[in-house]
Amino acid sequence: MEKDNKALEKIAHLHQTQFFKEANTYISEGWILLNIHTTDSGHPVERDQHTVFTLGWDSDKGEVKLPKYNF
Repeated sequence: MEKDNKALEKIAHLHQTQFFKEANTYISEGWILLNIHTTDSGHPVERDQHTVFTLGWDSDKGEVKLPKYNF
């Protein structure tokens, strides 16, 4: 998938979370899902992985809308 750098230039605010429900709430407010990746942490033998969702707010949508729900 090719990235549209022109669209990325319009991203005014970023938010990252490890919680899919929080990511869904941001998306329902108009945020754009930019990336999903995993991180490794912990002991080299007993690794602990976390999924990270990166979301962005498009400046064309005006003022940043943060979800009302407090995580």
